[in-house]
Formats: sequence, C-alpha cells, structure tokens
Amino acid sequence: MLDHRTQLAVPHRRNRRGAVWVGAVAVLVTAAALVTSFLLVRSPDGDTGEVAANASARAIVVFDRTTGRTVRGDNAAARFRSASLVKLLIALDLLDRGVVTPARPSPRMSRMLAYSDDGIAQQLWDSGGGGQIVTRMAQALGLHDTRPPTVDRRWGDTRISADDMVTLYRHVCGLPADRRALILDPLRGAARVAADGTDQFFGIPSALHEPWAVKQGWAAGQGGVDAHTSGLVGTGDRYVVVVLTHAPEGSSLSAATATLTAITATLAPLLK
Repeated sequence: MLDHRTQLAVPHRRNRRGAVWVGAVAVLVTAAALVTSFLLVRSPDGDTGEVAANASARAIVVFDRTTGRTVRGDNAAARFRSASLVKLLIALDLLDRGVVTPARPSPRMSRMLAYSDDGIAQQLWDSGGGGQIVTRMAQALGLHDTRPPTVDRRWGDTRISADDMVTLYRHVCGLPADRRALILDPLRGAARVAADGTDQFFGIPSALHEPWAVKQGWAAGQGGVDAHTSGLVGTGDRYVVVVLTHAPEGSSLSAATATLTAITATLAPLLK
C-alpha cells in the first residue's frame, strides 16, 4: 500500500534468498538506524499517543509464544499509521461476522493479504462499514491503542500500536485450525511483489530466518513515510515480531524499508 494507489497484477512467487543481501544492508544502514532520534507526541496523562508527523519513530515488540513472555518491547503503545496492516483487521472482521468461513473461503480476502491488494481492501472496507470494522475488532480483540481513521475511506490511516499487533497475532494463533489457516496461509505465501508493484520482502522476510508468516505495511504522503513488518517467525510460529517505523516528510520509501530491515536484523539473536 502506497498512498492508496491501486493494483498491478503480478505473478505469485516467493524468494527465499532475501537473507543473502540483508547483511550488506545491515552494515550500511544499522548504525544510522539505531542512532536516529525517535520522537513521540505525549499527552498530559503520560500516554505515548500518536507518532508526530515530523518525527522519526520506531516501535519493536518480540513476543515468545512458548514462554508467554515479551522478550523485547520498545515504544509498544505508540500509535502509528497502520498502512496495510489494517488489512488483517478487515480479514478478521470478515471471519468474525461469518462472511468468510472454512466452508466459504474468499479468494479476494486471500489475495488482499498475500498481495496486499489495495483495490480489494477498499471494496471490503466499504462493504464492511468502513471505520466500524476497526471499532468492532478493537472491542472484540481488546486492542487498547487502535483507532479508526479520521477520514473514513482512508483505511490506511487507521492507527495501531505494536502491542495491539501482537494481541492480534496471538488471537489468530488461538483460532481453530481451519479458521486460522484462512489468515495464515496467505501470510505464509506472501508474494514478493505486491499488487501495487512494491517489493514487500523488507523486514522479516529478508532479515530473519524462515519459516515465517508476514503482513507488511508501507505508505508515503500525509506528513511522512511509514514502513512496517509484522508476523510470526520460527518453528511452530513461536515468535510474534512487530517492527513499526515512521520517517518525516521528504524521506524515501526505499530508505525507510532498508532501515526497517536493518533494525529487524538486530532481533535475530532473540529468536532462539
């Protein structure tokens, strides 16, 4: 998803060699990424709140499902523009309302997740009630930081936090196997090239070992550039990994995704 431009159909393919180039990216980018100033807007009651549009910001959560412990948590409650991560909420809402079931799967929903297809997301967003999808799922899943967009049709402007994304993935993992597969199969088969032509194998797919199931997010405009990686990593989907980043206006998407990949690569030692 890039500023809500719609899709270019591409073949479904998966590249398992992303880790080859991540070392070079990490060498060039990690130092800069880790010394960046990460600024957040804080409310009087101490709530971390919204990421400021003119700031550089990141949030990281790594949750170990085997031990039930958070092994890394930075700025976990900060609210970022969701970009395409909201497509997970759209999909879960379809399951929750019984529109999509194991007996009645949805190829459109699967494509939306695997190819991050904006056109399908817009259709499903509109038919599901727009921002009401976010409100329903935030209540159903107990998401404390998630907010619907101010402009209802701009689904990518939904606000989310790394903590809430971890809650979402834990919820998915707790679904019955046939319902869980409706979400995770497309995430395991994520296409390298998204429907809008973007290479979406930044972050987890390039920086961390497989197996993985991922949903990525990216957006430019409206005050900055957002690049996010999220998903399940490791045998048995042991770890939930979420890295959210925001860069100020004028930053390039390619630089933002390279920085995100370098940050994600530093998490590898935690995944043991």
